[in-house]
Amino acid sequence: MVLIGVGSVYAAIAFPVILLALYFIQRFYLRTSRQLRFLDLEAKSPLYSQFMEMLNGLVTIRAFGWQSALEQKGRQLLDESQKPFYLLFAVQRWLTLVLDLIVAATAVMLIVLVVKLRGSISPGFVGVALLNVILFSQSIKMLLTFWTNLETHIGSIARIKGFTENAVGEDLPIERDMPPPSWPSQGAIEFDSVHAFYKHSEPVLDGVTLSIKAGEKIGLCGRTGRYLALHP
Repeated sequence: MVLIGVGSVYAAIAFPVILLALYFIQRFYLRTSRQLRFLDLEAKSPLYSQFMEMLNGLVTIRAFGWQSALEQKGRQLLDESQKPFYLLFAVQRWLTLVLDLIVAATAVMLIVLVVKLRGSISPGFVGVALLNVILFSQSIKMLLTFWTNLETHIGSIARIKGFTENAVGEDLPIERDMPPPSWPSQGAIEFDSVHAFYKHSEPVLDGVTLSIKAGEKIGLCGRTGRYLALHP
């Protein structure tokens, strides 16, 4: 913008208007793009989780013939994960269009000034101004893209920071005493009507009652073949 202003002093009069327009564009774009980026990350998480579970339980999947069902679910998760990405791609194309229109308006204004003030502006300065008008759009797009990525990563750090500071611990206020080194001398595990959910519509454990005595070794196998060993 400085080089454009040097090439055409009268063009610099419009710079405050251009900067104000860019400020409102980036304010609208960053707010939308940041939220879409978060939705994109959240939508891809179930897909990655299922992929890792399938890799760990590949033998069990093949043994029970669950390939078709898991493939169908994987395709469904893939389709769901692409929806925020498509919207994010559309918003980025919108940003490119709007910035190109602003640069085109700046170029038209510069050419009009050059034609109207021909003879009073150095041809070398005009060439410098035109060259930087062409590069102006790319520079602004890169600036807003990098700024969006920065805010997205800062937002992720802020969410982690908020979780560490605001998450309520599961320990009761009275549970402050350290157990003796010999505890437990003889352990046992007992589940009494345990309910656990990833989502309220998808119960993982539904009223499970289980008693494991001391010295017993119990293995739990999930639907994808992941194995959990319990040794009281």
